[in-house]
Amino acid sequence: MELQLKNIGMITEANVKIDGLTVIAGENDTGKSTVGKALYFLMIFISDLHKFSNEKSAENEINRSLKLPKLIFDNQLSNQSSFALKTKTGFYQFGIKDNDIAHENDFEIKIDKSDLKLPIMVETPLVWNLSKFFNQMANIQSQAGMFGDELSIDYPFLLKDLHFRLMVGNQNKESYHVEDKICTLINGKFKKDELGNYYFEREDKKISLLNTATGIKYFGIFQILSQNNYLNQNTVLILDEPEVHLHPKWQLEMAKVIVKLVKHGVKVLVNSHSPYMIEALKRYSDKEEQEEKTNFYLAEDGYIKQINDSNSKTLEKIFEKLSEPFDVFEEMDSQSLGNLING
Repeated sequence: MELQLKNIGMITEANVKIDGLTVIAGENDTGKSTVGKALYFLMIFISDLHKFSNEKSAENEINRSLKLPKLIFDNQLSNQSSFALKTKTGFYQFGIKDNDIAHENDFEIKIDKSDLKLPIMVETPLVWNLSKFFNQMANIQSQAGMFGDELSIDYPFLLKDLHFRLMVGNQNKESYHVEDKICTLINGKFKKDELGNYYFEREDKKISLLNTATGIKYFGIFQILSQNNYLNQNTVLILDEPEVHLHPKWQLEMAKVIVKLVKHGVKVLVNSHSPYMIEALKRYSDKEEQEEKTNFYLAEDGYIKQINDSNSKTLEKIFEKLSEPFDVFEEMDSQSLGNLING
């Protein structure tokens, strides 16, 4: 499938294939994260539209979706913004009018079941730090509902949705299981206590997640998503700069996990500005013979693009951009050498 975006945040235009592994590289504030959020939004919205078209009672789902642009993009959309998803069986396109979703047929569109995917977006492993907050918020909203009160609470929607996937298992789909590999790598395991709160266990010792290394918490997300049966062919996994909290050696280990998921049918979108992560994804993708399902893009000057529709040329440009700090170092070395020669 292909994601098509226009005039969303920093993005002027983007046309991005989501066939297996999709990697978007670029500097900060070039629209990489926006692509992930847009894909997440479209997947949720199309799924809710399908429910609504088949069950008119599913008003809660469609009402939630209509609020998504404000929750995800914080009203940073315009009447020129447009989202589209092209698949083998359909073309779904939506615009924005006064920060609300607009569609010429009032959402009466036919949706093929094969186009229904579950998006899971991982922005930060700090979701673990908010786990108790989300649990308490759910209890408060539930108690308010018992008395007929509708309680509105502002919350980081994407983090809350990820937290839900970590707390509640998927009973309908079989997952590709990576938890054993991850537990070996991090030398421990994420577990729940009797109250349903997670902790990290190593050598029979309980460690609070507040005192657990952030890199371990990132791998812990994958352990629990795997245990909860979410890593399957029905999932689109969106990873926003997964390298941020990982040592370069662990970036390579994460790249291995990502490519294995792709090989077993999970569609993965990675946003990155790490040369280690990008190089590892390329090498492991080649090693696992996933080249045909792998696409690299450069985020630059408002566009998400491939150079001449070529992964190799795009990667060449990506690494050229990512090596610019070393050019600064070389210039500093030249100046230092010049000062030394000139006394």
